[in-house]
This record gives sequence, structure tokens and C-alpha cells, in this order.
Amino acid sequence: MSIFDKKNEKNTSSDKHYLTGKEIKEIAKANAKVMKDLEKKKYRKCDESEFITSMDDDSNILEIEDLHTYFFTDQGIVKAVNGVSFNIPKGSTVGIVGESGCGKSVTSMSIMRLLQGPTGQIYSGSIRFKAVDYQRDENGNPIPIYKRKPNGKILFEDVLNKKGNVVLNKDGTPKRAPVQATDEKGALLFATEERVYDIAEMPMSEIHRLRGRQISMIFQEPMTSLNPVFTIGNQLDEVVFIHTPGATKEMAKRRSLEMLELVGIAAPERVYNAYPHELSGGMRQRVMISMALACDPRLIIADEPTTALDVTIQAQILDLLRDLKNRIDGSIMLITHDLGIIAEMADYVVVMYAGRIIERGTVQEIFHNPMHPYTIGLQKSKPTMDSDSDTLFNIPGNVPNPVNMPKHCFFKERCSKCIGKCSGDYPGMIQVSPTHYVACHLYGEEEANG
Repeated sequence: MSIFDKKNEKNTSSDKHYLTGKEIKEIAKANAKVMKDLEKKKYRKCDESEFITSMDDDSNILEIEDLHTYFFTDQGIVKAVNGVSFNIPKGSTVGIVGESGCGKSVTSMSIMRLLQGPTGQIYSGSIRFKAVDYQRDENGNPIPIYKRKPNGKILFEDVLNKKGNVVLNKDGTPKRAPVQATDEKGALLFATEERVYDIAEMPMSEIHRLRGRQISMIFQEPMTSLNPVFTIGNQLDEVVFIHTPGATKEMAKRRSLEMLELVGIAAPERVYNAYPHELSGGMRQRVMISMALACDPRLIIADEPTTALDVTIQAQILDLLRDLKNRIDGSIMLITHDLGIIAEMADYVVVMYAGRIIERGTVQEIFHNPMHPYTIGLQKSKPTMDSDSDTLFNIPGNVPNPVNMPKHCFFKERCSKCIGKCSGDYPGMIQVSPTHYVACHLYGEEEANG
């Protein structure tokens, strides 16, 4: 137990639903120091060797290991993500499912480093991501790739000013510069290399290497995610400008229109010049997807991408995501409440409850052989056409107080299969198959291996 944990032991073990003014002050004082230290760590200047690491499995694009994300409040510490570990293999879709407040979105915000500080902080753990990043010079600038002559020497050309006239040196000779290579779309080329970054250890000054370019996010509410006072084109172009060195206005517009067309918008030029309020919910969601794809990310985080959309539009958005994943050869982390969407879209499923993973496996294992009582309850809660019951199944009770989480299984008070062991320590993760894991006292080593 750390000094910090000792200071907060009182408020994590108490069953009281209220605190005195003195206790609140004590908690705030203990939290303030920790938040200050974590904020200092976020904005420190450091050598990149402090956040460059390696993957445990080279087939993965993302590895989350023992992630703890806390919110430091005057009532105590809310452990929104409490020891979460899972991987996202290359080219796969991993679905994160669970009730509201289980930690799904906080996990995604931790990956994107979008937590609202100083209250929300990554307390410990690692988030390893395999990126294809620019090679950089001693000043941190991307290293350009230059055109070369048949003999291998770099090609040079005269430097022109804005009026198209040749720029001269002090001695009157034409100023010459190496010609940077471009791709087939006219975008400047830079040297790249594959690197693994620990996102949890990266200072905020370096997170731009990944956020928006290597990892992008589709947010729940497109209406609130888009700025109402700027056109769609302004907002799409900004993404290209920020993450593409040397991008011009013409290049950004061309890329934006290309992305709008890619997501199935029939009149990209009209939408490009429109404001968010002029578009339907489905169109706005397509715009958000096009924005997420603008820089060819390796990982797309889709947080409830079908929220507030009608069934027809939902189906269109899901078909679009499935098609796009194959086109860009990327991976998707899909966050949703809807088990139907998970069954249709995901290759792997992670089930979360009260900030912890209680079961994970392939989509076939989770849907055809669910083991945790909570997972079974979630599936029973989904209405079906062939049900003989007049009432919908529901999981009784409520999630424990996030400030005063018990030491035993968090699901114990709501579980119909509770046994004596459930009153003891929190259950560890048991491996049922090479890809199937469950955290439940109902399954010991014998059951798991048998």
C-alpha cells in the first residue's frame, strides 16, 4: 500500500454515504498533492526514450496492461478504470460492452489522453501502441524524402517567391533547394519508421504524434462534437493541416472532399460548405467518421457511433464502418451498449463492470458460451421475438458506490449464483481457453482447464 493509498484508506473502506466537512478537507488535501504530481508528469519535458517501449505480441496494435484511471473528488477517489488489461490485434474489431458508468468511455479517453485534468488522471498502467511515425531530426522536425536523379544524387531546383520569380542569393546567383518527393495525390513525403509508444507515459507535448493521426475517435454526439459556427469544410481541413506537414489549402480541401465521398456522401461539395445544423443526424455522423479517417489512422475508436440514430441509419453507419476497416486495413475499438451491434461487428469482446473487465474472449465464445453471471444477464436483458415471457429480464440491484468499492466481487450483491467465496477477495482472471478469460469465483482452475 502506497502513502497515497494510506491517506485515502478511510474513505475507501467506509460505508457512510456522507462525509463531514473535516473529512472532505482531509480528502481534498490528500488528493491535491497527488493531482499536482500527476499534472507535473503530464507536462514534463523528457527524452523520448522515457515513453518508447515494445509490444508483448507483435500481432497487436494496442496493448493495455493494468490500467488505472482515477477521478479525484472531494468525496474520495472514483476508480473509473481499475486494473483493465486487454489487447487489440491488427485488423480486428474489439467491442467494449457494459452498463453506463462501467468505464468504457473513460478507457477510450485514457487512450486518447482526453481526460479532464487535474481531477481525471491516468494513475498507473501502460497503454502500448504500435505507430508508424515520422523520423525526426535533432530539432524534432520530420525528415523529408527528396527526389533523386538517376545517379542517386538529390535533385535541386530554383527557389521561387510568391510572385513566381527566382529568389537570388547575396552574390546574385539563383537560390536552390532540394525537391521534396510527393505521393500520387501531391502530398509531401517524409521518412517514417515503426515505433511503439507507451501513451500513458507520453507528455502532452508529444501526444500530437498519435492523437488524430495514428489514433482517431468518433464521438457519441456528432452535433455537440462539431463546432456550430464553422463549416464542415473548415473543420475537416483543420485536421489535415494539423497532422500533415506542408499541407496547402488546396491539398486539405481535396483530401476533405475525398473523405466525404468515401463515407458515402452524395454531394460532398455541398456538405463541405454547409454548417452542422444544416445536416441530418446520419449525415453529421458520416462527417465525424470522415474526420476520423482524414489522416489514415491505424486505430479508430468508435464511442457509441449509432447513438440517437434511427434503425435504418444505424445499419448504414455500421456497414460503412465495416467497409472502411477493410479499406484502410486498420483496427476498430467499438464501444456500445447494444449487444446486437457487438455480435454483428466485433471479432473480440470485452465485458466491463464497475471499472473492471469481468470477461473477455472471441465474439463466438462470449455469445455462445458466456460464463460470468453478468454477461449472461446482459444477454438475457435483450428482448427477443421468440420469448414466451410477458416481462423483460433485468439484473436486480445497482452498481456499488464508485467511491467506496468493496474488496469482494463488485457484482456480488446483484448475482443470483453467489457462493461463499464471493465474500472474500476480488476474483482473479481465469483462462478458460487460449482466448477466453473470466473473473468469477464460480470457476476455479479445475473448471477452467477441464
